[in-house]
Amino acid sequence: MKSIVSSELFLANLKPFSFLLSLALVSTSSIASDQSDLPIADAHIHYSHDSVELTPPERVIEIMRSANLKFALVSSSDDNGTQLLSELAPDLIVPGLRPYRRRGELQTWFTDPEALAYVESLLKKNAYASIGEFHLYGANAELDIPRRIVELADEYNLILHAHSDADAVERLLAQSDTVKVIWAHSGFDSPEDIGIMLEKHDRLWADLAFRSEVGSGGSLSDAWRDLFEAYPDRLMLGTDTYTPERMYFIPEAAEAARVWLSTLPTELAQNIAWKNAFDLIMPVWQQNSKTYTLQVSDACSANIENAVVLAGERYRALIETDSSLEVSKATSATVTLCGSVESVKSVQLDASMPAHGHGTNYTPSVTLLQANDDYATYKVEGIVLHMPGKWQWDLDVIDKAGSDTLNMSFQLD
Repeated sequence: MKSIVSSELFLANLKPFSFLLSLALVSTSSIASDQSDLPIADAHIHYSHDSVELTPPERVIEIMRSANLKFALVSSSDDNGTQLLSELAPDLIVPGLRPYRRRGELQTWFTDPEALAYVESLLKKNAYASIGEFHLYGANAELDIPRRIVELADEYNLILHAHSDADAVERLLAQSDTVKVIWAHSGFDSPEDIGIMLEKHDRLWADLAFRSEVGSGGSLSDAWRDLFEAYPDRLMLGTDTYTPERMYFIPEAAEAARVWLSTLPTELAQNIAWKNAFDLIMPVWQQNSKTYTLQVSDACSANIENAVVLAGERYRALIETDSSLEVSKATSATVTLCGSVESVKSVQLDASMPAHGHGTNYTPSVTLLQANDDYATYKVEGIVLHMPGKWQWDLDVIDKAGSDTLNMSFQLD
C-alpha cells in the first residue's frame, strides 16, 4: 500500500512538472520556428560578368527569394550585373558600385586612372548606396585614387565597403569626418581585434561574409558571442558570391546563419540577421535613389505647356514645341533625351500618320544643343504637319546597341 501511495504522490507531483516541461517544449519549438523564418539581409553579393554569362538574372532573383532575403547589397565587376538585378527586382536589390570592370583588377584599381574615371562616370548615371567592395591595404589607402574615392563617398552620400586590413580602414576613416565604412569579412580578424576596431570607430560596421568559423557546427564560441553582445548594432551577414557557383550558396548560407542565430536572444538575432544592415544601408539607398529619380524626372518631366513625354526601350524623351501645333504651320521643338546619351550616334524627330501610311512632306533638321552624362538637348526645326487627323511623334535614336524608336500619338484638328 505504501508503494501505491508513493506512486500516486509521485504522479501527482509530476503533473505540474510535465505541464511546465510541455510549455517549455512548445516555447522552444516556437522560437525555433520563428528563427527558421528569420529574414536575412545579405550585405555582400557580387554578380560579375562571368556570373551573368552562366546564371540568368531571373534565376539569381529566384535564388535570393528562396533564401528569404530582405534585401541584398550587390556590387559587380562590371556594373552591368548589378543593374540587371536592380531593374528586375528593385524591391530586393540595393546597388553598390565596385571599381572593377573585369576580374583581375583587385591589385591595380587604386593606381589606375581609368578605374577612377569608370567610377565617376557611373556615379553620374546611376544611383548607389555604396562604393565597393574594393580591396585596399595599409598605406595604399593614402594614394590619390583611394583619397578621391573617399571624396566621392562624401559627395554622393555613399558607404565605403572595404576589403582591407585594420590599418587601411583607419586611414580611410581618417580622411573624412562623416564617411561610413562596412569592413568586408570583418578584416578576417579575431573577434577580439574586431571589437577593438568597433570600439575605436563609431562609423565602422563589419560584415561576416565568408567567416565560416562563426557558428561552426551550429554553435557560437564565447568570443563571438561576447562580440555580438558588446556591439549588437554593428555586425551584419554576407555570403560573398565571388565566383559564379557561389550564387547557389546563398540559401545555404542563410540557413546556416539561422541555426546559430537561434542561440542568441531574439532581438540580437534580428539585429545581426537583417536590422543592422537595414538601419545602415536603407536610409542611404532611399535618399540616393530618390535624388537620382528627381534629377532624371526634372530633365524629362511633362509639366510644361505643349510638351509630351515619350518612352522607349532604353531612353525617355521630352518634346517641347515652341508654339501650338497647327495644320501646315511650320514650328520647331526642343527635345530632351534622357538615358545613357554618351553612346548616342544620331537622333531624328519626325511625325507620321500610321492610318494613312505616310509622314510629313519635309524632314525636320536636328541640331545638338548640349549634352552631359544624364541627358542631351536637341533643337528640331522645320516641323510641318500638312493635314488634320491622328498623328504620332517618331523619335529615332541610333546608338552603339542599335536603334530605339520612341512614339507618342496625338490629334491635330
